[in-house]
Amino acid sequence: MKALKSRILTAAVLSLVLPAAAGLAGVPSVAEASALQSARVLPSAETDAVASGSDAADDPSIWVHPSDPAKSMIIATNKDGGILVYDLNGRQKYSYETGRMNNIDVRYGFKLAGQTVDIAAATNRTTNSIDIFAIDKSTGALRAVSGTPIVSSMSEVYGFSLYHSLKTGKYYALVLGKEGEFEQYELFDNGKGAIDGKKVREFKLATQSEGIVADDEYGRLYIAEEDAGVWLYGAEPGDGDVRETVAAVDGVKLTADVEGLTLYYAEDGEGYLIASSQGSSSYAVFDREDGEYEGSFVIADAPGIDGTSETDGIDVLGFGLGSQYPKGLFIAQDDENLQDGAVINQNFKIVKWDAISDAFEDVFGDDLDVDNDIDPRKLEYREED
Repeated sequence: MKALKSRILTAAVLSLVLPAAAGLAGVPSVAEASALQSARVLPSAETDAVASGSDAADDPSIWVHPSDPAKSMIIATNKDGGILVYDLNGRQKYSYETGRMNNIDVRYGFKLAGQTVDIAAATNRTTNSIDIFAIDKSTGALRAVSGTPIVSSMSEVYGFSLYHSLKTGKYYALVLGKEGEFEQYELFDNGKGAIDGKKVREFKLATQSEGIVADDEYGRLYIAEEDAGVWLYGAEPGDGDVRETVAAVDGVKLTADVEGLTLYYAEDGEGYLIASSQGSSSYAVFDREDGEYEGSFVIADAPGIDGTSETDGIDVLGFGLGSQYPKGLFIAQDDENLQDGAVINQNFKIVKWDAISDAFEDVFGDDLDVDNDIDPRKLEYREED
């Protein structure tokens, strides 16, 4: 799926000089040239490398500690063997050998066995199933709470997101398959201290799709079809397969493969959808309300920490996470992790959200919203305009 990596950072320049002549073969128009500009940001931290030396690190998700945001954790997948939990300094705290885990997501406030628990869930390619875990609210440790195995009928489970419907209060697991299959499962307490699921919707995209994220407030679902672009669906079971185009793969905003998707929640229903444009080693930012393209950014090399390229999974959180990340953070998988000039096992790079906002102002003349008080435990249901 990935070409041999060459750490392409041609898109990382603050100001890209391109011929202005339109209509010539291979020469972008003025509008395309503007879109090709990318803001350049530097990582402030990185996680420990995964144990495997192959294409193993894949997808991260940020969990917010309920009483001390500085103790929040990053929960990520290792495609060669399990789930990893890191602190905000990137130090590995826990490792779980659960199988070939692909994509992971987190939600809050699930009612289980008379208690309210935070959950993480992920696609397990070893068992072709969805694995569910309760998150310890003190330590961030994981405890398996899957009941009857939720085994998919698709050829191979792949992309994944959780969805908490703020309209109905129900929780769902959203799964993508290697051949474009989509399945939605309602999650529920099975009365035995575990979580079961029942399939409530399915449809199929034309080609391979992995990136997926749900907007709990608006009841929206975004899917990245790798060679086509990003689609918008309804997230409720009865929404069927009706969809709209958010952005197409055009070699400008998005370059195949389109991989990870994540949402930045801001005040009054505003915010951003962010997509990993793997072919250009950049991240495209779209307005959450109307889908307008805001610009792109790349993560470049910082002293002692290399940048990223050909990223799979991403996550973002605007909520303040203590003195280290008071304005939130963005995290991205790095396909080729360098240490002292040598390639080592893959890991994840962490960037301060306000650094991304400032870089957008430098390049595009307008910063991105910085709203650090949108608690993911307290999202609000919003009607579509």
